[in-house]
Amino acid sequence: MKTVDIAYAGRTVALPDSAAYAKFYRKLVAGSWEPHTFEVLARNLDSGTVYVDIGAWIGVTPFWASYSAKCVIAIEPDPKCCEILKALAPGYENVKIFEGALSAEKMVTLHAVGEFGSSETSLLDIGEGSSVEAAGIAMEDIMRHAGTGPVFVKIDIEGYEYLSSVEFVKLTQYRLKGLQIAVHPMLYERSLKGNWLLKRLRTAWKTWKLSQIFHDYFGPPAIARHGGIFRYVVLGILLSRRPRGTDLVFERKF
Repeated sequence: MKTVDIAYAGRTVALPDSAAYAKFYRKLVAGSWEPHTFEVLARNLDSGTVYVDIGAWIGVTPFWASYSAKCVIAIEPDPKCCEILKALAPGYENVKIFEGALSAEKMVTLHAVGEFGSSETSLLDIGEGSSVEAAGIAMEDIMRHAGTGPVFVKIDIEGYEYLSSVEFVKLTQYRLKGLQIAVHPMLYERSLKGNWLLKRLRTAWKTWKLSQIFHDYFGPPAIARHGGIFRYVVLGILLSRRPRGTDLVFERKF
């Protein structure tokens, strides 16, 4: 696969040389794509920490993280993205790629928004493109590869986080150094049926419940630009014209 070296967040990573990602790469180089994510990863990853990336897309975060993490476990169900990840992985000895989606089900249906390879591919039935069957990978099967040491987990699964609470709860059984969950309330709301107000209220409530799963383990999440979870749910979802996505960041020190 032809690659291009992209310099972002202080490191240079070989990514697929494709016109489809050119606009995104400009944002990445300019530092305008999820700068907070790289700050969180830099703060939590070191030579003794395993990084688990669930929703690895085309490798932007897992290959970047490979420079500092002990090893990287990358999970991705999108067939086009997996092709890219597997082609690039030989250049990163400490990165392991697993094709599948976070789910206790053996098989799940994956929906393309536009076409596969997009960052918006989701298990939610919101896509306008084609659909494929993908293997489900339970959380315990993912974490088995992480070993017993400190682990930092990043989850970005395009709205399906709202339907994954059973799998998320399993993470409280492990020695987590930290956890970052991307929430996409606009995608979840789009997947719901019924009255607009009821859909918005349900989305806000589910976001709150999601944030509480790890409250006893980590305490409340940090949320960039929104302060606490209550402020985010009210201003970022309930009173927003369009629900805004964010990251729930949980961290602890051993």
